Amino acid sequence: MTRREALIALLCAVCLAVLPGCSDDELTVGGENGPVSHNERALVLSVDEESQTAEVRILERPDDLTLTWGTHPAGAEGTADFSERGSSDLPEAGDDVILKWIGTPSEESSFPIEVNGWEPTVSFYESLDDAHEVRLPASMLRFFSQTADELVADFKEEPELALSARSDGEDLVLTFTELQLANYRLDVEQYLDESVASLLESEEVSAVEVADDHASVVVTASPALLDKPLLVGQAFMAVPGMCATLQALDGTADWLVKITVIDAEKDVEVARVTLPEESVTITAESWAEAVG
Repeated sequence: MTRREALIALLCAVCLAVLPGCSDDELTVGGENGPVSHNERALVLSVDEESQTAEVRILERPDDLTLTWGTHPAGAEGTADFSERGSSDLPEAGDDVILKWIGTPSEESSFPIEVNGWEPTVSFYESLDDAHEVRLPASMLRFFSQTADELVADFKEEPELALSARSDGEDLVLTFTELQLANYRLDVEQYLDESVASLLESEEVSAVEVADDHASVVVTASPALLDKPLLVGQAFMAVPGMCATLQALDGTADWLVKITVIDAEKDVEVARVTLPEESVTITAESWAEAVG
């Protein structure tokens, strides 16, 4: 059984489970067109405690699952009614949650959603063993000249990219489904490949070698490289930055990238630095001194 098949099978069990406030009869009556449980991922926009309702926006589901999952389109906004639960336990504005409700497969879904239960999205996926946490340390964020809070705000604008994004001190902690993590890694790998290809297209760079473990980068170039700010940024920021990100996605706690610069004509080492402990500082004078 593949991972996706196992996940779908597990969702079958979840969808057939008895939800709070629903009896066995309510779940089974009506044959194949009878009530079934649905799960909607939603962002809570506002909460009215008095009426026990919340305004929500349906979020795009992060995995390609269609099995009795939910029938509201991504982006739809409306009211989620929690009053039938007999509890004042409500989510808060800004929460990313899974709403559980009962309906028939053939019905045209509309608001309000009469919620039978809810839980944080991360908790829901943890119950499926499909929540994977990735930590981007403060040292990496400083290298990118970004803060955890800024990136948390960015991820909230694109909720389909991750289940959650939160700051832990100065670190950024991301939680992905397996599919989201694979897609994010693919995006980073593609950007790394594009950056290396762009460098190799230039006359100033003759070779770029990236280690399989993404812990070292060797750039062979002419000193004219220093006169091209875009190339300098790709060589000393973009490429090592993507290497550091891939290390984090692999679970490496303390990232490092060794950058070595080789003079293309003399085949001698011009500079060697290790990020993030050292900074990259190469000048025309230091390059000339290195090649003698």
